[in-house]
Amino acid sequence: MRSWDVHFNMRINIDDRELVSLLAQCHALASVIGRIPITPSRQARIDRLNILRAVRGTTGIEGADLTENEVRLIIDKPNERTLPLGRERQEQEGRNAVKLMKYVARLLTTSLDCPLTEALIRKLHKITTEKINYDNNIPGKYRDFAVHAGDYIAPEPEKVRELMKQFIAWFNEEKPTGWDAVVGAIVAHFYVISIHPFGDGNGRTSRAVESFLLYRAGINARGFYSLANYYYQQRAKYAWYLDHVRFETEGDLTPFVVFALKGLAGGLAEVHNEVLLEVQEIAFRDYAREELRDKLATESGKRMLDFIFLLGHDSVSVRSIQRREHALASLYRGLTTKTLSRDLNYLKERQLLLLEKGSVRLNLDIMKGFIPPYDVISQ
Repeated sequence: MRSWDVHFNMRINIDDRELVSLLAQCHALASVIGRIPITPSRQARIDRLNILRAVRGTTGIEGADLTENEVRLIIDKPNERTLPLGRERQEQEGRNAVKLMKYVARLLTTSLDCPLTEALIRKLHKITTEKINYDNNIPGKYRDFAVHAGDYIAPEPEKVRELMKQFIAWFNEEKPTGWDAVVGAIVAHFYVISIHPFGDGNGRTSRAVESFLLYRAGINARGFYSLANYYYQQRAKYAWYLDHVRFETEGDLTPFVVFALKGLAGGLAEVHNEVLLEVQEIAFRDYAREELRDKLATESGKRMLDFIFLLGHDSVSVRSIQRREHALASLYRGLTTKTLSRDLNYLKERQLLLLEKGSVRLNLDIMKGFIPPYDVISQ
């Protein structure tokens, strides 16, 4: 095991081509995402998905093996036990992670210029570890004993208070002015996890600090956003890069920053695609109305347009409609299955629906033909 003498002279090559490119991607994606109007339901779905992935990621790195469905239950049932006996600790870790994210979002919604302070970091740790019986850990209190993380030996306990004081002063007043706020968030994560100021929950707290600073920098991607899921998926590389910049780069933090930026750019691209899907669906429904305009004066035309609007973006089994198991069946109350088949075939012929293996879905891809250069002949 190795120890690192924490200092605040680490450097970053802000002219590194990959770093510059990734940073530009992150800001461009965040700007576009924030300016595209989407429905409240889609907004809520994206925010929920971000929280779900972040909870699973940040707890998973620390060994809490929660599935996405288990995290979903924890989010949906805040006052009910959702996991079986023997998994109370994992469930509480999940609940704390959800509470933490909502706290950060609420805090920055109230005050976007909220500063990073020792008190805030202790608060984040308190939320992260409260109601969990970790050995020698007091929520919100600095440790007074030696700890290690894997092969890394954290600074001696008597140095923790001074190091945290120095870190806050350096971060708020002395760090290089040329660093982008996103870079600063990643660097803050690195220093908090390197100082390891608490008895337990240091990784989750450092990632919470990073998320707080990303949110403050405007990288909130339609709600709470975190790199935790990326670190979880790449946890071997995550640990390797932390040690790499501590011990092997002679004070150069650039490799770890670039590693984190790759995850941020990729995550923002996923959210961007979710937002574009909303826009694509809206455009598609307008297109469908145009394609059906000659039939809208008839009952069948109105019914088919309603079918398009009710279908959504998921595939639906035709059998489930025939058996009255899906909401779409309400359109065919009192009508025969032949009427349903006739409608589906008509919409398929107009290239508005795709019928595949007994299921039906919107042919949203047709809208790609209306993105220059045009590949679909105007009708």
